[in-house]
Amino acid sequence: MELIIGGAYQGKLTCAVNKYGFPKEELFDLSSGFPEGEYACFYHLEALTRLASGEGLPGEEIAKRLLPHIKNSVVISREIGCGIVPMDPGERLYREAHGTVLRLLAENAGAVTRIFCGIEEKLK
Repeated sequence: MELIIGGAYQGKLTCAVNKYGFPKEELFDLSSGFPEGEYACFYHLEALTRLASGEGLPGEEIAKRLLPHIKNSVVISREIGCGIVPMDPGERLYREAHGTVLRLLAENAGAVTRIFCGIEEKLK
């Protein structure tokens, strides 16, 4: 599994599609929830984390449910932990859950790449 992270609108999905040539039918938008099958590329992990953490799932459980589907895939996520810490307790829980999910996926990933201004930076 390869994990690609970066800020909003930095070109994460575009870079992945250009690099690997994924057809549209091999892309799965995680904002619709947990996947039921395997795809070549999953994107909007941060949206799945928001949905699942809003239902009370901790980051560890989110990662555990996701890992079987993404073993041979590219996973793309917005990095949300570099800004101001929100005052709202629910927003803080979401950020903490997402940080946990990213950490656990990075531990299991064969490669981790950050995209900034459309430029790849290999982290792992």
